[in-house]
Amino acid sequence: MTVLEFKGYTVNEMNYKKNPNYIPGSSKKISLNPTFSSDNDISDNEIHVNLDIKVGSLKETSIPFEASCSVQGLFEYNPNEDEDDIGIDTFLRNNALAILYPYARAIIATLTTSSNEFPGYNLPTVNITKALESNNDNS
Repeated sequence: MTVLEFKGYTVNEMNYKKNPNYIPGSSKKISLNPTFSSDNDISDNEIHVNLDIKVGSLKETSIPFEASCSVQGLFEYNPNEDEDDIGIDTFLRNNALAILYPYARAIIATLTTSSNEFPGYNLPTVNITKALESNNDNS
Protein backbone atom coordinates (compact mmCIF):
# COMPACT_ATOMS: atom_id res chain seq x y z
CA MET A 1 0.00 0.00 0.00
CA THR A 2 1.17 3.54 -0.70
CA VAL A 3 0.84 6.75 1.29
CA LEU A 4 -1.37 8.38 -1.35
CA GLU A 5 -3.41 5.94 -3.39
CA PHE A 6 -5.00 7.14 -6.64
CA LYS A 7 -8.48 5.66 -7.00
CA GLY A 8 -9.32 7.26 -10.35
CA TYR A 9 -10.62 10.45 -11.90
CA THR A 10 -13.77 11.85 -13.47
CA VAL A 11 -14.32 14.72 -15.84
CA ASN A 12 -16.51 17.41 -14.30
CA GLU A 13 -16.49 19.64 -17.36
CA MET A 14 -14.84 20.05 -20.74
CA ASN A 15 -15.53 22.88 -23.10
CA TYR A 16 -14.37 24.25 -26.46
CA LYS A 17 -15.60 27.50 -27.97
CA LYS A 18 -14.58 29.12 -31.21
CA ASN A 19 -13.72 32.79 -30.70
CA PRO A 20 -16.13 34.90 -32.80
CA ASN A 21 -13.75 37.87 -32.42
CA TYR A 22 -10.77 36.04 -33.94
CA ILE A 23 -9.20 37.76 -36.92
CA PRO A 24 -6.98 35.34 -38.87
CA GLY A 25 -3.52 36.73 -39.42
CA SER A 26 -3.93 39.41 -36.74
CA SER A 27 -0.88 38.00 -34.99
CA LYS A 28 2.02 35.89 -36.20
CA LYS A 29 2.25 34.18 -32.82
CA ILE A 30 -0.72 32.86 -30.90
CA SER A 31 -0.21 32.77 -27.13
CA LEU A 32 -2.88 30.76 -25.35
CA ASN A 33 -1.62 31.52 -21.80
CA PRO A 34 -2.93 28.53 -19.85
CA THR A 35 -4.35 29.19 -16.40
CA PHE A 36 -4.61 26.61 -13.66
CA SER A 37 -6.59 26.37 -10.45
CA SER A 38 -7.22 23.64 -7.94
CA ASP A 39 -9.01 22.85 -4.72
CA ASN A 40 -9.62 19.79 -2.63
CA ASP A 41 -12.05 18.31 -0.18
CA ILE A 42 -10.73 16.07 2.58
CA SER A 43 -13.08 13.75 4.44
CA ASP A 44 -11.25 11.44 6.83
CA ASN A 45 -8.70 9.74 4.58
CA GLU A 46 -10.68 10.20 1.35
CA ILE A 47 -9.66 13.18 -0.74
CA HIS A 48 -11.25 14.75 -3.80
CA VAL A 49 -8.85 16.95 -5.74
CA ASN A 50 -10.11 19.25 -8.51
CA LEU A 51 -7.85 20.58 -11.24
CA ASP A 52 -9.19 23.22 -13.64
CA ILE A 53 -7.36 24.35 -16.77
CA LYS A 54 -8.27 27.05 -19.27
CA VAL A 55 -6.45 28.07 -22.45
CA GLY A 56 -7.24 30.73 -25.01
CA SER A 57 -9.73 33.59 -24.96
CA LEU A 58 -13.05 34.65 -26.46
CA LYS A 59 -12.17 38.34 -26.31
CA GLU A 60 -8.81 38.76 -28.00
CA THR A 61 -8.74 38.99 -31.79
CA SER A 62 -5.44 37.09 -32.01
CA ILE A 63 -6.67 33.89 -30.31
CA PRO A 64 -8.91 31.48 -32.25
CA PHE A 65 -10.57 29.60 -29.39
CA GLU A 66 -11.01 28.97 -25.70
CA ALA A 67 -10.82 25.48 -24.23
CA SER A 68 -11.19 24.38 -20.63
CA CYS A 69 -11.60 21.30 -18.53
CA SER A 70 -12.13 20.34 -14.94
CA VAL A 71 -11.10 16.93 -13.64
CA GLN A 72 -11.58 15.49 -10.18
CA GLY A 73 -9.33 12.82 -8.74
CA LEU A 74 -10.19 10.54 -5.88
CA PHE A 75 -7.33 9.68 -3.55
CA GLU A 76 -6.94 7.80 -0.31
CA TYR A 77 -4.38 8.93 2.25
CA ASN A 78 -2.88 6.10 4.32
CA PRO A 79 -1.28 7.79 7.34
CA ASN A 80 0.19 4.50 8.58
CA GLU A 81 2.35 4.40 5.43
CA ASP A 82 3.62 7.97 5.95
CA GLU A 83 6.72 6.84 7.83
CA ASP A 84 8.52 10.17 7.33
CA ASP A 85 5.46 12.10 8.56
CA ILE A 86 5.40 14.25 5.43
CA GLY A 87 1.70 14.92 5.84
CA ILE A 88 -1.35 14.97 3.65
CA ASP A 89 -0.92 18.59 2.43
CA THR A 90 2.47 17.93 0.86
CA PHE A 91 1.26 14.78 -0.86
CA LEU A 92 -1.76 16.62 -2.25
CA ARG A 93 0.22 19.62 -3.45
CA ASN A 94 3.04 17.64 -5.05
CA ASN A 95 1.69 14.23 -5.98
CA ALA A 96 -2.09 14.41 -6.49
CA LEU A 97 -1.93 17.35 -8.90
CA ALA A 98 0.97 15.78 -10.81
CA ILE A 99 -1.12 12.62 -11.22
CA LEU A 100 -4.15 14.55 -12.53
CA TYR A 101 -2.34 16.93 -14.89
CA PRO A 102 -1.71 14.43 -17.74
CA TYR A 103 -5.43 13.58 -17.88
CA ALA A 104 -6.41 17.26 -18.13
CA ARG A 105 -3.63 17.84 -20.65
CA ALA A 106 -4.96 15.03 -22.87
CA ILE A 107 -8.50 16.45 -22.68
CA ILE A 108 -7.34 19.90 -23.84
CA ALA A 109 -5.36 18.33 -26.68
CA THR A 110 -8.36 16.25 -27.79
CA LEU A 111 -10.77 19.19 -27.63
CA THR A 112 -8.55 21.50 -29.64
CA THR A 113 -7.61 18.85 -32.19
CA SER A 114 -11.27 17.89 -32.67
CA SER A 115 -12.18 21.42 -33.78
CA ASN A 116 -10.81 20.45 -37.21
CA GLU A 117 -10.20 24.13 -37.94
CA PHE A 118 -7.09 25.05 -35.99
CA PRO A 119 -4.07 22.96 -35.02
CA GLY A 120 -4.46 21.06 -31.76
CA TYR A 121 -2.85 22.52 -28.67
CA ASN A 122 -0.66 20.44 -26.39
CA LEU A 123 -0.17 21.97 -22.99
CA PRO A 124 3.48 21.99 -22.04
CA THR A 125 4.77 19.52 -19.52
CA VAL A 126 5.07 21.60 -16.38
CA ASN A 127 5.53 21.31 -12.67
CA ILE A 128 1.84 21.85 -11.94
CA THR A 129 2.48 22.87 -8.34
CA LYS A 130 4.78 25.70 -9.47
CA ALA A 131 2.37 26.68 -12.25
CA LEU A 132 -0.44 27.01 -9.71
CA GLU A 133 1.78 29.07 -7.41
CA SER A 134 2.66 31.32 -10.35
CA ASN A 135 -1.03 31.74 -11.22
CA ASN A 136 -1.78 32.69 -7.63
CA ASP A 137 1.06 35.21 -7.61
CA ASN A 138 -0.34 36.84 -10.77
CA SER A 139 -3.96 37.05 -9.60
